[in-house]
Amino acid sequence: MTDPSLFPTGVAYTPAEELIINHIVEKPREFLLQSIQDVAASLGISEATVSRFARHAGFGDFKTLKNAVAARSLGPADKMSASIDEGAGDVQAFLRQQRSNIDRTLEGLDEESFAKAVHALVAARRIFLHGKGASACVAELLRFRLNRYGMLVELLPAGGTELMEGLVHAGQSDVLVTFGFQRVSPEGQALLDHGEKVGCTTVLFTDRYVRSAGPRATIELYTYRGEPRAYHSMASAVALVDALVVGIAAQLDGPALETLDRIKELKRAYGHLLAR
Repeated sequence: MTDPSLFPTGVAYTPAEELIINHIVEKPREFLLQSIQDVAASLGISEATVSRFARHAGFGDFKTLKNAVAARSLGPADKMSASIDEGAGDVQAFLRQQRSNIDRTLEGLDEESFAKAVHALVAARRIFLHGKGASACVAELLRFRLNRYGMLVELLPAGGTELMEGLVHAGQSDVLVTFGFQRVSPEGQALLDHGEKVGCTTVLFTDRYVRSAGPRATIELYTYRGEPRAYHSMASAVALVDALVVGIAAQLDGPALETLDRIKELKRAYGHLLAR
């Protein structure tokens, strides 16, 4: 993966240009071996689009773009990935890969967006969480953590009419949180669209630095989970969620700690009954 900050923000990229950015960010070594014709063919776009993108993103021409990608891509993380590939299946290699994924998540972290997410969740009347597939476990973890602070949290069903029956209660003072790894699911898109219509804050955890057209979240938090063809662990997503939980605790300060102390007192008072 190359550094996403290579591409300037605040630029109105077309959907085709977003495809090019995601291709470069996720497969820099493959991109460096490609010509303009190869990139265009692999993405199903025109050669002229690739050429225009290089200028639109501020690189002058395609060659200058490739030089910039090479300068950002060939670093310690690539060497780490190579060594891990040699020991595939080894527990130490796997854990090193997760450490590398967290490092790359840190590289792509937008601290302003993270701070906004903390503030929005602290100020929310209610928090609605939605996760589908593997991301459901991360949504449940966030629900468990925030519930311990005494915050009003509801875990929405993954899909079906039950999701709509829960979503209808979200209003302007609430926050909707969903997870869109690789792509935003149709249910996630409905959640983001509804949030925009009712005026509530939406937070999206994503492993796509640039996404194609569709409903946008108010706040997007990036997490790197591995190369496109690799096993996609949730380790970096869990780490980012836990960082968010700690950030919220710092904002709540006294009330959060008081709630945790009350939980401890209840366990001490009734623990002998629960152990039966």
